[in-house]
Amino acid sequence: MIARHALAWVLLCAFTAVAVAAGAGQVRIGDRVAVTVEVARTEAEKIRGLSGRDGLAPGGGMLFVYEDPVRPLIWMRGMRFSLDILWIRDGRVVGLVQEAKPPAPGEAPQIFAPPEEVQYVLEVPAGFAQRYGIVSNAPVEIRLGERKER
Repeated sequence: MIARHALAWVLLCAFTAVAVAAGAGQVRIGDRVAVTVEVARTEAEKIRGLSGRDGLAPGGGMLFVYEDPVRPLIWMRGMRFSLDILWIRDGRVVGLVQEAKPPAPGEAPQIFAPPEEVQYVLEVPAGFAQRYGIVSNAPVEIRLGERKER
């Protein structure tokens, strides 16, 4: 019994360390929903994104953070599941892509661009925006570690 508790503690500590190392946070969209996010800050993290994964944990997503507003291109290379993509600037959703699909075998991946410069890109499982009624101009609050951002 003690061994099980010790193993559970080790796994919990390891998971927490990975989450902190990779960067974690929370994105709240309006008063509708909060998403626990992995944070991609470095170019390597942004290029890798969610490629090669089979999905996201329930209530999870990936947040791409840009120091200055940019028009980043998001592509579906290596993706195994469909996504909704939310473009965020100045504390609001400025655009979204619903049901972005991974490429079929032998097909070139789709590339998506925001309607304007953005500070953040939030990737969530396909159907998220429709399920929670997320639309352009919805307010967004972002918490990264202890920092609150807009």
